[in-house]
Amino acid sequence: MSIAPQRQFRIFCTLLCLLCCLSFLSSAYAGLKTIKSDASDAFFDSTNIPKIKIEITGTNLSTLRRDNRKYVRAKVTEGKTVYENVAIHLKGAAGSFRGIDDRPALTLNFDKFEDDQKFHGIDKLHLNNSVQDPSYMTELICGELFRAAGVPAPRTTHARVELNGRSLGLYVLKEGFDKTFLRRYFNDPKGNLYDGGFIREITDNLQKTSGDEPNYADLRRLAAAAQEPDVQKRWTGLEQYLDVDCMLSFMALEVMTWHWDGYTLHRNNYRVYHDPTSNRIYFFPHGMDQMFWVADGPVIANTWESLIGTAIITTPEGRARYRQKVTTLLTNIFTTEKIIGRINELQKKIRPALAAINEGDARNHDGAVQNLRNQVTARVAGIQRILQQPEPKPLHFDSTGITTLANWRMQNLQGVGALDKTSLDGIEALHIRTRQRANPSWRTRVLLDPGQYRFEAKIKTAGVNPFRDEKGEGAGLRISGQPRPNRVSGDTDWKLVGFNFTVPGGQQEIELVCELTAAKGDAWFDLNSLKLLRKP
Repeated sequence: MSIAPQRQFRIFCTLLCLLCCLSFLSSAYAGLKTIKSDASDAFFDSTNIPKIKIEITGTNLSTLRRDNRKYVRAKVTEGKTVYENVAIHLKGAAGSFRGIDDRPALTLNFDKFEDDQKFHGIDKLHLNNSVQDPSYMTELICGELFRAAGVPAPRTTHARVELNGRSLGLYVLKEGFDKTFLRRYFNDPKGNLYDGGFIREITDNLQKTSGDEPNYADLRRLAAAAQEPDVQKRWTGLEQYLDVDCMLSFMALEVMTWHWDGYTLHRNNYRVYHDPTSNRIYFFPHGMDQMFWVADGPVIANTWESLIGTAIITTPEGRARYRQKVTTLLTNIFTTEKIIGRINELQKKIRPALAAINEGDARNHDGAVQNLRNQVTARVAGIQRILQQPEPKPLHFDSTGITTLANWRMQNLQGVGALDKTSLDGIEALHIRTRQRANPSWRTRVLLDPGQYRFEAKIKTAGVNPFRDEKGEGAGLRISGQPRPNRVSGDTDWKLVGFNFTVPGGQQEIELVCELTAAKGDAWFDLNSLKLLRKP
């Protein structure tokens, strides 16, 4: 049967379009590869907790006391296997750092001084003292979540550690970021790998820890794309220099796990890799020992400090795809059943090891694990509540630049406040009452274009006894993530209060907050006076 020329032409065009799409996808994802099992898998998958003995002697020990980041030589023994000339130095930041004579966190590099020496198939590992995570689990669990979402992240297990005959107890053992790590995920491990350092952005001269390419040119291309004022051009540039889908998963999970000290929220604890094959940038998570803390932390925050996170979320395409990514992860990966099931598995592994060291440590671990279960349950439920809320739409401002506000919802994390809508002095008002130390609030989300704004309302208080909090005290107004200078306390008649703020860059989702931070008292917020003013 013959095919009409017109139909032949349409089929040809369709096939050509399909081939172009496949070519683009092949180019875009050529860097990431299918992970093949190797010797390290059995080690990280094992339920056994190995004992690692470290010997540092003589001048090497005194060197670490003087310069804790300088590599020195050590002997490492695990079972019957002895590793000579292992490079070792101390690690950790302000919260986790401990000196060599205390319970130090350590970095071990097995092939720095001894060519081709490996520890169960890896060159570099970290021994984290987990002083900020008494469950010993969050780095492992969150790393698994990232990898399940397609984001390269180091594997983690546990070890009992001994230093110069002194038992240091249970440690979290984590693989390091190096070319061995990169080979698991990328066809070409020779691209530039950067250490994000302490609260630094990709526009800074980050430390390059690996790579054969010229320094910073790759990061500067991405930074320039992210700083493009035109949102459509910005999105095109981001897609050219960044694996956007991988970055969306990275951002979503950092926020969902509430990695407040990570890149997306705080420009901290991250690594960046430029893949030469795809010519795209990838971000890797790090330092995940303080997680799941805030149940109702905003999913789309207006306080993201990261350049790339803000550049993506302030474009219409980026915001829509990010929200869809959160929804997908919440359905398929980030579920209470899966995460708590993993917590229970790990507890069966960790608790006996702790009990063998100290029964008191094991009992403390029980409490820490139950607290982690509670935090995970609350965080999953909090994200579900947020996603159930209607997406905010751009506000309509009148000719004077004023708009009224609606869709207020209650937030009462401590569960001790009382919130309702009531009438006082013939005025319809949002009411907050507390008889215990708490900071309940009324909140609404709005979508705002770049510019300067003033959020204001009339507030009345009765018997408000405030306490000092990093975000403010007494009754007042602010936007989520920013502190407020305004304060109303004691017994105060209706008083006009305002909070000024700026929306930079592209369109952003902002959460407006009416709150009471007090040990006791009542606060009323006049509903008719709750307004947002756009400044000229």
